Amino acid sequence: MALGMPFFHPLALMNANKSVFGVNLGHMWHETDMVTGWMEILLNGVAEGWVRPHVDTRASRLRRSAKRKTYMEERRNIGKVVLTT
Repeated sequence: MALGMPFFHPLALMNANKSVFGVNLGHMWHETDMVTGWMEILLNGVAEGWVRPHVDTRASRLRRSAKRKTYMEERRNIGKVVLTT
């Protein structure tokens, strides 16, 4: 997975007034109050419309879901892959 990640040059990002931020929630199991607060903010953003996750593709049948899993494993999706019934 690490080989598929983009490499960012800090100076190029700073010159373009951009940044990259990430959080590994796997290291935050003991910070339940903090994570709960973040989730409330995100869910409020979805309800208010300022958080709009991008849906890359949808699959409505089980046989299509296997293809979507491969699609994600190949890191071809840009956004969420949604499985519906």
